[in-house]
Amino acid sequence: MRAEPGGPRPGTGFPDDLVALEQQWTRIFNRLAGDPPADGHEMRRELLGLSLRLDAHPHWATTEAGWSRAARRALQHYASAAPGGEEQLVTRCVDGRIIAVPPGEAASRRRGTP
Repeated sequence: MRAEPGGPRPGTGFPDDLVALEQQWTRIFNRLAGDPPADGHEMRRELLGLSLRLDAHPHWATTEAGWSRAARRALQHYASAAPGGEEQLVTRCVDGRIIAVPPGEAASRRRGTP
């Protein structure tokens, strides 16, 4: 089965442009969460704009369930595993400061392992 240009990839259900938006969102989020620039206002504005574009993407109107948190998480997982993707950092509040940790490290902290 061959995908139509701009349409969902066979077996994934997510169109290329939606995956690219998610990957761009994750790259900006990770940069802001990990080592933010002194003046990150423009990046925050871009992140907000990407969030709006992701949520309003026409793809959600073509699925039976539409937009949902579960569908958004599925997109995040797919986009991080797709070529050019990266996992989203996890943010935690520690001693009144927001810190970012890799997803695997965050899971081990929840289980109480070092």
